[in-house]
Amino acid sequence: MAKKLGKKARKFARKHLQTAAKRNRKIRSQFAHRRPRRGGSGREEGRRGDGDEDVPRREGGATMDMNDPAATLVIGLEFPEDGAEMNTDLSDSDGYLSEDSECPYYSDSEDVDVVEDCIMKDGLYRQNDELNLDIKKQKKKLKKLLDKDPEFANFLEKWQSELENYRSKEDSDEENEMDSMDDDVDSSDKNPPNAKILTSKTISEWCQLVAKEPKSPALRNLLNAFRDACRFGVYSDSSLMQRLQNIRVFYQIITFVLSQSDSIFRALLEISDDANKGKIINLRNSKKWQTVGPLIKSYLRNSLDLLSQLTDNKILTFILTRLRASVVLFSAYPSTSSRLLKILFSLWASDDQSLSLSAFLMIREVASLLPDCLDLCLTKAYNTYLASTELVNQRNTKHIDFLMNCLVELYSLDVQKSCERAVISVGQLNAILKQASKTKEKEDLRKIDNWQYINCVNLWVRFLCCNYKDYNLHPLFSQVLQVIRGAAHLFPGTRYLPLRLRLVQMLNELSICSQLFIPISSLLFDCLEFRETQKEQTQKTKVNFSSLLKVPKNLLKSRDFQEECILSAIQVLSAHFAQWSYHVSFPEVATIPLILLKRLHEQTTLESLQRPIKRMIDQVNENKDFIQRKRENVSFSPNDKASVESFLQEEKSKGNASFTRFYASISESHQPRGRKAL
Repeated sequence: MAKKLGKKARKFARKHLQTAAKRNRKIRSQFAHRRPRRGGSGREEGRRGDGDEDVPRREGGATMDMNDPAATLVIGLEFPEDGAEMNTDLSDSDGYLSEDSECPYYSDSEDVDVVEDCIMKDGLYRQNDELNLDIKKQKKKLKKLLDKDPEFANFLEKWQSELENYRSKEDSDEENEMDSMDDDVDSSDKNPPNAKILTSKTISEWCQLVAKEPKSPALRNLLNAFRDACRFGVYSDSSLMQRLQNIRVFYQIITFVLSQSDSIFRALLEISDDANKGKIINLRNSKKWQTVGPLIKSYLRNSLDLLSQLTDNKILTFILTRLRASVVLFSAYPSTSSRLLKILFSLWASDDQSLSLSAFLMIREVASLLPDCLDLCLTKAYNTYLASTELVNQRNTKHIDFLMNCLVELYSLDVQKSCERAVISVGQLNAILKQASKTKEKEDLRKIDNWQYINCVNLWVRFLCCNYKDYNLHPLFSQVLQVIRGAAHLFPGTRYLPLRLRLVQMLNELSICSQLFIPISSLLFDCLEFRETQKEQTQKTKVNFSSLLKVPKNLLKSRDFQEECILSAIQVLSAHFAQWSYHVSFPEVATIPLILLKRLHEQTTLESLQRPIKRMIDQVNENKDFIQRKRENVSFSPNDKASVESFLQEEKSKGNASFTRFYASISESHQPRGRKAL
């Protein structure tokens, strides 16, 4: 009776032998049915070719797909997207343009084989070295197992014959598969007409010819070279050999084509820089378009291929900057516009500030010049913003604030249409709030106590602040106000102070934009009550409310947490008082907060808090006395709205009151604690 294999031997066999054949068969069956589309848009992401290490390419999972429902927290806030693709302008063409055989090619002193070897050598040799090193390590492990367990050697011999039979069958299947794939390839792909190596001298000559005469035959050759540059480092097949001599030629091609193509196309079509979508649509029926249209289509589609492949942020920013001038040309190809927006929103959500800004500028250009794309832009921008705000920390707060400002600017292009979307979104927020208020279950409360919900509310507050004075947005204003106050009252207690402080800041902003009084003191009572702190704090912990909605329990009695609570509350109250510091009703507005501040000053034992609290009390009292003295000299009644609104307007325009200077100083000193109060 044979002995059982050892534990390590069984583990090795399970991992490397028994499932290997099954896994390989499954992988090969997947690739056997996969046919890449012509033009390279359906290529395998894992394949790499010559020069791949020189040109940074976008990996398959490098960026998060904002259209993936799994990428966001599902709380019912996303706008539904229209999944229908516009394929009216798609074709089976691989993107090559017919060239003039008389167009000159120049070869440098290097031999073609030497050039190809230089391109491939670094990347392939490095990969071979890594593979050889891994093989040596695996051989050493296998030899140790064989020496330790002789029965394992017999086990390997048993499997070896079966594996050899499987490999021979697999090789025959692979040959048949390759034969069938070769039958599907066009003769033009087997023997591509542009198989000549592109040298720096050739590209320089073509650029000079095109610069002198845009109608030159060299333009088609140059656009074909641009097509190959957009695929540089992707293919390694001999049938689709790399035509670029080196990386310098790659940069030479994309720099000239991206910089000059828009002006060349406009010169050929005889259109100005301010041409709109209607002008382009009318040109599609002209004879000029029959000649220039294929060139434009090749340029736009290849540019998108380049955008989807590269990972270098500086190159991507340059491409977006140059491509933005040609946005109106995308109107001739709806499916190309849809693909462009998918790429742009992915880049807009990136952490790189310059790249994100360049992507947004182009998104705004598309939304402005292509009205048909406005709805798609608004939907994708909103969903992308929600996906980006799922997790908030100290590192991405500025980026999220930037995305919010971009979204407000985009939605302000068409306020009426955006207001309809805002009403739908706020209705969703209100429905979630009502459900949580009714059930008080943890799962429902968690839908409000998360960054997506709070940032969504903050988005519409910003939108109202930017457009409330110029448009009738009072219905939306009332709904947003109701949501904020409901959410603030739903989470009492000390742990949720950061959330309530953020909501109170929103109330201050709404009060400023609408010039309506919104009481906030009752929402700050928890902040203005003294709590005992830990007598001995072993470790100083910095508490930053800008990235918190709920405070951990271990920090509730810490001195740092109490200091942050009091100082943040003083900052928010100062913004509230500053708005009404010249109003005739300021003494009544400040009465209750003054009582709370005086009580807090008496109870607190922290020296770091006594001085700012005392200073706040003195400034409020001083401004209160100032308003009361001015009120004694007026004769109008509180019902006279015109006189009430004009009260101390001259002093307010000068801004010389002591409380105005106090608020300016406290806003500047507390700037790191969060977004500056308005």
